[in-house]
Amino acid sequence: MKLMDNSNIKKLTLLAIWTAVTFVLGRLFTFPIPGSAGNILTLLDVGIYTAVFLFGKREAAIIGGFAAFLLDLTAGYSNYMFFSLIIHGGQGYLAGLTRYKWLNFLVSLVFMVGGYFIVGGLMYGWGSAIAGLWVNIIQVVVGFALAKVLSPLIERTGILNGFRKA
Repeated sequence: MKLMDNSNIKKLTLLAIWTAVTFVLGRLFTFPIPGSAGNILTLLDVGIYTAVFLFGKREAAIIGGFAAFLLDLTAGYSNYMFFSLIIHGGQGYLAGLTRYKWLNFLVSLVFMVGGYFIVGGLMYGWGSAIAGLWVNIIQVVVGFALAKVLSPLIERTGILNGFRKA
């Protein structure tokens, strides 16, 4: 009995690579927002939404959660890392929930923005959480828009080499 066949190895490898790409996107393009008690503007969401378009909701949940966790761990926001695991993981899952991409986008936007609003409010006060709302909304909108452009380009390159949505 084989524990792992070639398709599972390929899938795990692609998930690991895309998690790394998403982490790097988030880490290289991280902009702290003054006065918002820990809010950052990052391109992490580009990787999450691209993952959902290319791979599917379960994969995007894994990629989003782990990439966000690692981003917070390495960027000095360790107080957020477990929350980010859940919030960005949920964002990735919800972004592929139905066949209606715009509905998925809105549900995932509300989940991500609402999640960080609640966490920020409880940790730093509601004034700070309100100050961070616009940052998270912009991050999700930019991430979704760039992913809508990048996903078809990545598919056309053939780099995924036959990987199918789960």
